[in-house]
Amino acid sequence: AGSSPSASAPVSAFSRTSVTPSNQDICRICHCEGDDESPLITPCHCTGSLHFVHQACLQQWIKSSDTRCCELCKYEFIMETKLKPLRKWEKLQMTASERRKITYSVMFHVIAITCVVWSLYVLIDRTAEEIKQGQGTGILEWPFWTKLVVVAIGFTGGLLFMYIQCKVYLQLWKRLKAYNRVIYVQNCPETSKKNIFEKSALTEPSFENKDGHGVCYSDTNSSSCTEPEDTGAEIIHV
Repeated sequence: AGSSPSASAPVSAFSRTSVTPSNQDICRICHCEGDDESPLITPCHCTGSLHFVHQACLQQWIKSSDTRCCELCKYEFIMETKLKPLRKWEKLQMTASERRKITYSVMFHVIAITCVVWSLYVLIDRTAEEIKQGQGTGILEWPFWTKLVVVAIGFTGGLLFMYIQCKVYLQLWKRLKAYNRVIYVQNCPETSKKNIFEKSALTEPSFENKDGHGVCYSDTNSSSCTEPEDTGAEIIHV
């Protein structure tokens, strides 16, 4: 009788095992799969469908939110940052109302500084003349002290206004720098080791011989093969 194809075909101990999961790994931001050009990374301790993310998607999220940690597990990302060359800087993305506010603020700031500086110059000049005139009599009239108080108040108000406005401009500068920096987020060390272990466990070949001839063991120095024990009765010829 002819042997069946399954019996005659050689059985390989290193048969390929499919490791493709039933649900494909997707980015938790754009919900797309990874590829060679944009692979998925594991930057934090989140698990399940939130485990993977694209490098580009995460970079854009970090720039827009201006944060350095995961919003869910609060793990601080391991990042390498560097600024783009100044000629390659991009404009900060703002709404039309924000642009109008900044424009009006700059114009008002310039006008206010000009008025304060001019007023201080005039008051200080007039005060200096009155001091020279009062040196002859030794008496300074009340308009001198009034102008001195006005100068002090104007100078203090100007400094306070400049401080508040400079804080706003400093925040805008920080946003612009954050928007024009290149961020490389690295994999979380714990999740990387876990993924490598799981993949190696899934792809580990079976060393058991399928045709029942025994189990082979091997090490670096020697190899041996254990034959199965014959449990049948021994036949004695008389």
